[in-house]
Amino acid sequence: MDNYNSPLYMNRTDLLYRLKTDKDINVVWAELMEYRKNIGIEIPLIDQKSKNIFFVLTDKLKENIAKIDDLARQNIFEELDEETKMNVMLGAQADEAFYSSVIEGAHTTKKRTKDMIEKKEQPKNKDEQMVLNNYNALIYVLEKISNPISERIILDIYHIITNSTLEIDEVVEKYRTGENEVRNLEEVIYIPPKAENVEGMMNLLIHFIRTESDERIHPILKAIIIHYYFVYIHPFYDGNGRTARALTYMYLIQNGYSFFKYFSISSLIKEARQGYYKSIKNSEDYESDMTYFAIFYTEMILKSIVKVRNDFKREYLKQVIKLDLEKRGVALNKRQEKIIEKTISFGKESIDIEFYRKINKVTQETARKDLNILVEMRVYLKEKVGKKYQYRLRTNLDKPQ
Repeated sequence: MDNYNSPLYMNRTDLLYRLKTDKDINVVWAELMEYRKNIGIEIPLIDQKSKNIFFVLTDKLKENIAKIDDLARQNIFEELDEETKMNVMLGAQADEAFYSSVIEGAHTTKKRTKDMIEKKEQPKNKDEQMVLNNYNALIYVLEKISNPISERIILDIYHIITNSTLEIDEVVEKYRTGENEVRNLEEVIYIPPKAENVEGMMNLLIHFIRTESDERIHPILKAIIIHYYFVYIHPFYDGNGRTARALTYMYLIQNGYSFFKYFSISSLIKEARQGYYKSIKNSEDYESDMTYFAIFYTEMILKSIVKVRNDFKREYLKQVIKLDLEKRGVALNKRQEKIIEKTISFGKESIDIEFYRKINKVTQETARKDLNILVEMRVYLKEKVGKKYQYRLRTNLDKPQ
């Protein structure tokens, strides 16, 4: 049976295509589900059949959580000054506000997101309002971070997230009072619990959040369970996914994972949206086994960590170059400032004259002269590669680990 459980946590369809046995698929699947239930860990949250949700602590899940914990213990931001740390955090919050809205179908741009946040420009339509609401919800979460998560906080997050974006019949003071369904463009993909059961299930969730869990339920896993069960209940007519993501963000920071302030998990969920919804549907379809969602979510966290570490290295490099130039009293012109910015932003180890020419829209001769001046200033190192010269920034990128 272990062969069916590792390394992939397969659903029934996957198993059908990968099965190398003469046994009937229905028999094998029944055996596998029974095995998973026997080794699974029950969660004190019930599904629509009044059965406990459960998960299996697979080797893959344990490995992902261990990697996240290891990275959490590394203070990758200790080399940065407060201003740079703030810039990274604000960038992550803007990304989270933008991508959490895009996941739900909003159409806007990152530039408009930045303008609304930094320049305090007003939203021009419902989609932009959605993005601004998401940002305001993150700010609210950070303001309330020392408060235990409660029904009041959950409702406040929801009302902030849906401010001026709901239809009249979707507006509620508390939870939905009617039935709901989750659709894609063509069909109903999920029918949430009946309205009469919503408050009771939300009470279970809030109790679960505020109560110390089984030691086998790691805080990362608990945050993922909170996200999953909130979406499973679907307590509102709209804004459920966005509220779930904000709630998960709050729980993680409250439980010692403050580095999530510098992350945008939604940016990766957006790229893997199909996998996100598939993992939720698998967990809903296969007897409330939320292992599918837990594996997917931990992998998204790990990918997000890689992205933020790269962002951090770029910010660190900008800071080092800026301080070095100030210390030596070196002044750059606008073109030189721009090429340094683009070299770092594009993650280039080295550039050539053609790259400089395209970025600054200058002649080849001007590009060559500017780059040679940067070499004299000890900003770039000039190296001959084949028949062409390459220009590499003279800063060690490997310092922040």
